[in-house]
Amino acid sequence: MPVFLGGLAAALLGTGDFFGGVGGRRIDHPGAVVSIAWVASIVGATVAGLFVLVFPPAHFGRTDFYWTMLALVFAATARPLLYLSMERGPMAVVAPVFSLVSLVIPAVVGPLTGDALGGAELVGVAMAVPAVLLISSEGRLPTTEMLRAGSALALGCLVGVILGCLSLTFAQITPDAGAMPAFLTQLGAVAVIPLVTKPFRLMAPVSSDARRFGVLVGLIDIGAVIAMVIAFQRGNVAVVAAMLGFAPVTSMTLAWRVYHEAVRRWQWAGAAMGAISIILFSTAA
Repeated sequence: MPVFLGGLAAALLGTGDFFGGVGGRRIDHPGAVVSIAWVASIVGATVAGLFVLVFPPAHFGRTDFYWTMLALVFAATARPLLYLSMERGPMAVVAPVFSLVSLVIPAVVGPLTGDALGGAELVGVAMAVPAVLLISSEGRLPTTEMLRAGSALALGCLVGVILGCLSLTFAQITPDAGAMPAFLTQLGAVAVIPLVTKPFRLMAPVSSDARRFGVLVGLIDIGAVIAMVIAFQRGNVAVVAAMLGFAPVTSMTLAWRVYHEAVRRWQWAGAAMGAISIILFSTAA
């Protein structure tokens, strides 16, 4: 079940990122994507709140609340910083860096917190790292000049660390908490995103187009967030984090089919390696 939920979350995250990118293309205004993300958080909090009312948690203790508050900070900080890193440097640097770091941290720290990897899972995580790099790097590896470009490398590392810490934080919440952490993190993001983005002037005024795309992205992403939270509660943190790393496969496929964007052979090779990793995770589960 955790592998299935992780895969579902990755597919939904990739779809949400695709439509968020489409909104950013169609709304020719700096900061539009952050406005979309903020509206999406409002929608996500509303949907998650209704979900919690229908399926209340069996138990949501004080420890679960503290871990959820920490996850809220990581979740609300990661996306604005990700947009800032993309703005300051080439995507061929940013994407592989944050993807690699966000995968390695749970794989290294997870066993120290009791989430030991089995043989097949260890091989799957080892394959997932180059697979995600190939998928995210748009078919080319960063050159020395690209790595030196501006602050993209440092910001990519920072985003990867935050995403890795988010994975580890969700993994500390008990399964009895259900979808309550998803609701609280989305609700908190509504307040935190404007605070985080204000110093960088990343957030544009919310236009009618931003609201439309925000509602669409929010409806898609909240399904991903709920699935992700439950997957981390019930599965191995390194395995679920590796599954989430394949979200760009969905975005890549949609861009290929809808916008006829070129997909390089390296990216397809990464997708194939990712499929093998998922099979290994499923076998181990």
